[in-house]
Amino acid sequence: MNRMAQTGPPRGVNSFGREPSRNAPAARVIPYEYVADFTLRGQVGNLVQDVINVSVEGVFVATAIGYGLAEERAAELILKTPPANLGDVKLANLPPDALIDGFRLNPNLRPLIAPDGRLINTLPVRPEMFQRLKPTDNFNFLLSLVDTGTGRELQNKPVNSLATLGRADGRRPFKMLPQPMVFLPRSTIRLQVEERSNEVAGRLFISLQGYKVLGLAGAAEEETRRLAEFEPIKKLPVYDHETGNYRPLGEAIEQDAPSTRVVPFDYVSTLDLTGQPGNILEDEVPINVDGGYVATGVGYSLDAGDTRVEIDSQSDPVNLGNITLSQIKPVQSLFDGVRLDPSRVRFAFSAGGQLNTVSRDLLGRLFQSVNRPEEVRFLYSIIDTGTGRELHNQRAFNVASLGIANGDRPFKVFHKPMTFLPRSTIRVQVEEVFGRGRLFLVFQGYKILR
Repeated sequence: MNRMAQTGPPRGVNSFGREPSRNAPAARVIPYEYVADFTLRGQVGNLVQDVINVSVEGVFVATAIGYGLAEERAAELILKTPPANLGDVKLANLPPDALIDGFRLNPNLRPLIAPDGRLINTLPVRPEMFQRLKPTDNFNFLLSLVDTGTGRELQNKPVNSLATLGRADGRRPFKMLPQPMVFLPRSTIRLQVEERSNEVAGRLFISLQGYKVLGLAGAAEEETRRLAEFEPIKKLPVYDHETGNYRPLGEAIEQDAPSTRVVPFDYVSTLDLTGQPGNILEDEVPINVDGGYVATGVGYSLDAGDTRVEIDSQSDPVNLGNITLSQIKPVQSLFDGVRLDPSRVRFAFSAGGQLNTVSRDLLGRLFQSVNRPEEVRFLYSIIDTGTGRELHNQRAFNVASLGIANGDRPFKVFHKPMTFLPRSTIRVQVEEVFGRGRLFLVFQGYKILR
């Protein structure tokens, strides 16, 4: 038989692309994340816990774990000998550490302070107008997990987060579980955290990443637990240098079969972050009508735009202490946050700790915006409108679920591909925490042509 005359997709490729080399049952499988949420008070020894309830619609298989902290960075800023009016506030009225770490005008008061994009200089100075920005620090905690479905703990004692999960800033591959962990329907996952870092407060998010197998809620427990049986060869985890994750040996050695009906494709969702904490944004990405779409991963970034901070001054040299807020341009940078460039702090202060007099040329390079791509923080959720299912049990934190925003990490890989039906949409919801600019969420995968 002439092989060139064969029709249909190549062997190993069906109408939805290459099938994974895993012995999975005939059930619908979707990528899924269960998110635990803790409130940290910044007190060493404080114990907090959360319980994740596995839904009744299917089995959850955890394959990786990540975490991140939505830290409370903004604190009240007390001015030194404050003037009566906002327009008279000078850099000399700000504490030196606020100039180094960053300060801003309260973004919640923007309609009052700058309703038309210009500061109202005659407003009386009030304490709630100014905030200092705490720098993001690495921190650690002790973690223990218990599968209440079996009563098993996943550690012999609480383990330090840096030892088992890596740094908190997202600059690392997510921890892959050496063996997938099956959680049965209606079971719970109990997580306990003991704080080990002083003065680090905020919301800690721990994300269990994996996939949900639908339609097995009524199956026998012995049958569902076969999902995690360890095949001696094919299930051995091997490191994938392209993604930074581990995957089974059987999948790693399988070659991609080419097909003219399957083309790589990215669907892009864009949302304009306003820098208003708590603001909720939504976008819908329509799926093509000429076939389905299979998403295999997701990446993101923030286009912060022009983040330059300029000082409107005609004198040369310039006394930094006499610069007023009205001289800082653009006004938006005051709500984003302004700080001294860390590499040039030494030029700003004299030996006695007072603000220096600098040349006009240096003045233009001395300050920078705190609104930088790696600083963006938000909560997000993804909804498949074709089936009405969310891919999270609650909004996930970007650092815990996706990693740092400057690209210094592997892209997040869906541990099972997600199939979106033709004419459906991908709905993305985002709750702002910190940062302003155009947010790009990119779904990476392939389009299936009819």
